[in-house]
Amino acid sequence: MLTCATDKDGIALVTIDMPGRSMNVIDWPFTDALRAEIDRLAADPEVTGIVIASGKESFIAGADLAIMNGMSGPGTSPATASERIRVMTDTFRAIETCGKPVVAAASGTALGGGLELMLACHHRIAARDEKARFGLPEVTLGILPGAGGTQRLPRIIGIEAALPLLLEGRRLSADEALALGILDELAEAGDLVDAAKRAIREGRVEALAPWDRKGFALPGPAANSEAASNIFLFANAQVHARGHRNYPAPEAILSCVYEGARLPIDKALKLERQYFGRLVHGDVAQAMIRTQFFARQALARDGRARPDPDGPLASACRNALDAEALRMMAEGTSPAFVGNAARVIGLSTPPRLPSDGEAAGETDRTALRPAGMRLLRAVALAAAAALERGDVASAIEADVHAIDAAGFPVWTGGPLTMIDTAGAAAFVDACRADGLEIPVGLAAMARDGGRFHLNEEAAA
Repeated sequence: MLTCATDKDGIALVTIDMPGRSMNVIDWPFTDALRAEIDRLAADPEVTGIVIASGKESFIAGADLAIMNGMSGPGTSPATASERIRVMTDTFRAIETCGKPVVAAASGTALGGGLELMLACHHRIAARDEKARFGLPEVTLGILPGAGGTQRLPRIIGIEAALPLLLEGRRLSADEALALGILDELAEAGDLVDAAKRAIREGRVEALAPWDRKGFALPGPAANSEAASNIFLFANAQVHARGHRNYPAPEAILSCVYEGARLPIDKALKLERQYFGRLVHGDVAQAMIRTQFFARQALARDGRARPDPDGPLASACRNALDAEALRMMAEGTSPAFVGNAARVIGLSTPPRLPSDGEAAGETDRTALRPAGMRLLRAVALAAAAALERGDVASAIEADVHAIDAAGFPVWTGGPLTMIDTAGAAAFVDACRADGLEIPVGLAAMARDGGRFHLNEEAAA
């Protein structure tokens, strides 16, 4: 997993090469091994510097999401998740404070925890590689970078440049990362490790993070300045407009950066862990991780990742949405209200409505959300019925394809995950209150306490 060789100048090359994997990922054994190696090198007076590199084509693809096991579920709390991720946070902080200059030498892509590791190093070099990508995509899974990403990135490139990357999960090319200041230099692939060693040998790498120096100031506007306040106000408005408050992660990221930028780094990292724990323990993160990561991976392995936009599942979902919208209008709800309810709840494919459905109407989320949830329940019932008929092969396929082909909101994890999150019995009760017809199989599931997804599926 880790090998270490020290050259005649005392520069230790730590190479990450996880056996049996095409790409390196961060898991708990790796984290423990890295901490032990950093502690050993820090204590060795013969070591003058450290280079962390990869034995694979990419650097680190991110965290192995199996590390989420044990962070949620019975007997756990947000504090459980916060304390668990601390192992990774403390390891990266140990790199930063080891007293030796540390250079990250990325042979290729570094995402999520892989980039967070790089940010904790004192100098960052990447190979020139058009395919390599650098980013913190955790928000796309309903969580936030929990090993320092929300705190180090703004301290390196400033709040204004960091927020779009954190809030959108954007992936940058090596040239883009260099231009922003995330990377310090690029090197040819064959010269990467030598370039990292030269940076240490020539004294260009200080064994101290900028934010550990007295008097450190963020690049760009100061955290408590009017300019920074305006940046946060604009970002907050964008987050609410895009997500209609269905996605907790962007709001948590904003709070994390806003509060953390005003704190010393160790207190800021503790704050980040707390926000991470709350998100991981929430229904939205659990649903998004299950569907957007594990389910999509499983479908890709089986060659079933691509949805059919004209297939029976997509058609059934869209027809159910249109039918419920018409039923609500027949009860006296205006088309504008129905259209706004669909938007507020996150349906990316709205119901087909009369032309005045696009007109201005009620925009208060509190008033619209119950109607939006009624629309979602109608579509979820159609997806459950499609699975019963055999229109889709599995519950995970129903979830992913309903999102991709029928516009079901990502925050739910898909229609069948939404039913599992509510509990089949409670979901069926709500549907009956709406006057909706319950598929036979779902009614039986509600009676028997069943679910569409096994609890352990997320670790598959």
